[in-house]
Amino acid sequence: MFNKPFKVKSNSQLKASERKRFFLDVLKSFPQLTAEELQNVIPNKEVIITMKVQTHGGQIVLVYCVLKDPLVFEIEKVMFPTVYMLWKFPNLLHTFTTWPDVLPRVLGGADLMLPGIVLKNGAHINAYGKLSKGDRIAVNMTTNKAPFAVGKAALSSYDMYMSGRHGKAVEILHFVGDELWSIGTRVTLPELGPPVENESNDETLAVVENNTRTLREAESYENVVLESSRVGASDENSGAISLEDDRVDKAVDALADTVAGQSLSEEAGLDEDAVAEGEKQVDEQDQMDNLLTYCFMKALKTTAKNADFPLLTSNFFKVHMIPACPEGKSLDIKKSSYKKLTKFLAAMQEKQLVAVKEQTKGVMTITSVNHAHPLLREFVVAEPPPSDGQPKLTVKPEITEMYVATAAVVPLLSQFLVKKGDNLQVPTIRKYITEYVKLKNLQDPGNRKMVRLDDVLHTCLGAAPEAQGVSWEDLIAGVLARMTHSYQMTAGQTKVTAKGKLEPVDIQVGKRTGNKKVTLVNNLELYGVNLQEFARECQHGVAASTSISAVPGRKSAQLLVQGNQVTFVANLLMGKYEIPKRYIRGLENAPKTKK
Repeated sequence: MFNKPFKVKSNSQLKASERKRFFLDVLKSFPQLTAEELQNVIPNKEVIITMKVQTHGGQIVLVYCVLKDPLVFEIEKVMFPTVYMLWKFPNLLHTFTTWPDVLPRVLGGADLMLPGIVLKNGAHINAYGKLSKGDRIAVNMTTNKAPFAVGKAALSSYDMYMSGRHGKAVEILHFVGDELWSIGTRVTLPELGPPVENESNDETLAVVENNTRTLREAESYENVVLESSRVGASDENSGAISLEDDRVDKAVDALADTVAGQSLSEEAGLDEDAVAEGEKQVDEQDQMDNLLTYCFMKALKTTAKNADFPLLTSNFFKVHMIPACPEGKSLDIKKSSYKKLTKFLAAMQEKQLVAVKEQTKGVMTITSVNHAHPLLREFVVAEPPPSDGQPKLTVKPEITEMYVATAAVVPLLSQFLVKKGDNLQVPTIRKYITEYVKLKNLQDPGNRKMVRLDDVLHTCLGAAPEAQGVSWEDLIAGVLARMTHSYQMTAGQTKVTAKGKLEPVDIQVGKRTGNKKVTLVNNLELYGVNLQEFARECQHGVAASTSISAVPGRKSAQLLVQGNQVTFVANLLMGKYEIPKRYIRGLENAPKTKK
């Protein structure tokens, strides 16, 4: 479904009432999830973007994005989790396991066939579960339980069993590397370890039933509200979710107590391997606790040193703590002993490092930092901070447009040791074509502007069988038309080579509240432009406020400048940044000068 580019028909932010409905719809669609788990994935105050897209097959799909990642897509009122969502909750759907050799075929656009499913206990009546045709399915590998694809059952479980392992099992809708995955942060498949046998048991079913009852109570009770609706209509888009239903809280607590009780009852039967595994988990918790503390202290000593307080705890974690994490490591509060950010910050407050206050119910803020605290004064950042605290300045980009050798032209270019997938500049391609014509003596002696076609050139051009010759211009243009675009961008020490045409800097003029005009600039980062530096220059140059935000579906962040500033932005790009005019789109939106 998403293996080919899709068209975005609309893109908007969910309002308060829509956010509430979406939250409940997700819990209803995935009863394995608790409200607390879902809130960890969709933090309070975090914007939810909904996109209405049309697939290459003409199907309309709703896609919901949080923190730049698509989490859920909806087809005909049925919600499917994306791989980003499944990596957080690998057991969210019924899962079929396949061999690693099948992975390239699925990523190439193929569906999962019945012979590709691993049956741990052989083929029997319940080998494929208890599925109906069209049920949602996740697919993982024998070496990694992290799902790499999502689809729907092509047959019921009974029909799968009766088919004798012949035919299609899962119609794949979405997989790692497709166009839907590409609009997110493009995280590669995480390593979560091999699937555990009999992972789906009666306990899981009990959890689902309990959570379903909890959800029914939440739906029937009107106190499932947004925090923003309590603050006022003016803050409608803040999107904070506050679950105030005492009955829901009690049900969730009961669910946690039940799970904890089961764990305690099983503890007496732990063997030595289980004890060793428990000790390992404790060690991992200690390591994550130390990493959390380090990133917290580093954030206070560096990026958050001059931050304006009070500051939302979620923003502090996202904007300051995560960037403070050392390279090669990642923060995961769930793997720590604290489990929640609020508990970790409460511990830091007990040490009198910070003061944390509940601004409104469920919304926590850091009100102040004790910079005089001995622990903070003695803390030393392991990595060297930026020398002047300023972002790296932009370097003039060097753009080289190229073409990728495809299977159609390899018979011609292989004469010069060119392989499929190689990137070539236009002068090089012209040179190889000229040398080939001379080598094969194909230039028409009666008309030096014409080239006779041999079998190789016929194949490369896809020419009609009766075609005898073409002009030099048509020959070169025909070969280039059978190749795909690519480009190389060099900015200072950074060199990037990418397939496809280089998107131009896109300058648009839009309107915001009060019919005020704003200038929107996209794709600046593709040209090595530092957005913070560019935004400051716009602020000083036209005395207008600016903001930087992420837009789902785009490869780089968007810069907003108050007013119609197309002329200033274009002159800055072509002047200081030396970006050629042909790579700038939207100059016609500049305000007309009066004669």
